[in-house]
Amino acid sequence: MQGIARILQETLQFLAALARPIVNSLSDNRGLAALSVVLAFGLWIFVTDTENPTQTRVLPVDITVQPINVPDDVAIAAAIAPVRLRITVADDVFDSLTAGAFEASVDLDGLTVGSYELPFSVKALTGRGGLRIDEPLQDTVTVNLAQLTGKSVPVQIDVTGAPAPGFTMSPPELDDDTVLVTGPQEEVDKVTQVTATIDVTARTSSVDQAVRLTPRSDRGFLVLRVNVEPSITGVTIDIEQEKFSRSVAVAVITDGDPAAGYNVASVSVNPPTVTVRGTESFVTGTDSIDTQPVDIDGADETVVRSVSLDIPSGAEVTGGAQVVTVTVTITPATSEFNFTVPVTATDLGSSLSIVGALPSVTVKLIGPFPILSEVSPADISATVNLSDLAAGTHAVTIDVPQLAGVTVARVTPEEITVVLESQ
Repeated sequence: MQGIARILQETLQFLAALARPIVNSLSDNRGLAALSVVLAFGLWIFVTDTENPTQTRVLPVDITVQPINVPDDVAIAAAIAPVRLRITVADDVFDSLTAGAFEASVDLDGLTVGSYELPFSVKALTGRGGLRIDEPLQDTVTVNLAQLTGKSVPVQIDVTGAPAPGFTMSPPELDDDTVLVTGPQEEVDKVTQVTATIDVTARTSSVDQAVRLTPRSDRGFLVLRVNVEPSITGVTIDIEQEKFSRSVAVAVITDGDPAAGYNVASVSVNPPTVTVRGTESFVTGTDSIDTQPVDIDGADETVVRSVSLDIPSGAEVTGGAQVVTVTVTITPATSEFNFTVPVTATDLGSSLSIVGALPSVTVKLIGPFPILSEVSPADISATVNLSDLAAGTHAVTIDVPQLAGVTVARVTPEEITVVLESQ
């Protein structure tokens, strides 16, 4: 009610000052209009203050005092005690005020090591409810300054959780393995590590992020009143799908065909198997690994090549067997040629002669194509031996000598009839 009485008193004084000239010109309508406005304004003030009165009281909130202009060679040795304020503000705003509605600071410009009682400044950051700072409950704050010191401290990343099933992770890689911790000697001495935490629970992708570093003692407690430089560092953790391994065969891939008349007799590779490593789906679904193509086009002899393996993306071959030796054995193709050859007689008695002409026979040769392709009928001899035969009709066997590199498979017919007569 004290606030209401104060406002009423101020309003009456204001009205009295305005009423004097108005009363003197009461016959003037403009004076009556002015009086009406003043009375309405006073009534509004009265009603407003009655519904939402303002009060002056102590705000039960600690306001942090921030140091400014701190010299480079000193550190704040102990936390500056917070302050409290006596304020005037509307009742409906008072309970909603927080420390964030105020800003308090103390200027340390030019100070050295020591203990000081210093004045501070404070201001309101909002005007809600007619907020006004009447006075702080104290005039000064105690500031203890110590000599600034520093040391290098290792960074420790605490990785929590585990990647998704079937995935593995590498140790963390840091942009900064050590950082500089500065502050009062007593506090700096407590710091043994600077830490940050990264959660990898159920992750399937790698981590590449910046983390804020926290200074801690050897027992893991947070150390206050020290600075960490840099205070943020980058961390990389590789997370990959788990690798599986299995021994599989090496499959030789050839390109082209041997020369005409030649065939691939055999293909071999050393080593014949390799161990592949990759995802579970790849390993279980793979029975062999192909080589890069081996060119045998037009080859007429054995081809030996060292070739790389055609390793699919995302897989690898362990044990160093990235290159294998391939042997492609090329041999002449086996062919069959038939030749028509005239028969000639040998050892015919001097008193005998052959009645009619001797027939021709078909000789079937089997052998390598390159050799057979060079054979002609003139190279083949088909004979019948007439020794010790008398005049008359005789069945004699055809004789065909073997040729080098080929085989006489058949002579058709195998024997012929020869008629001999005396001369």
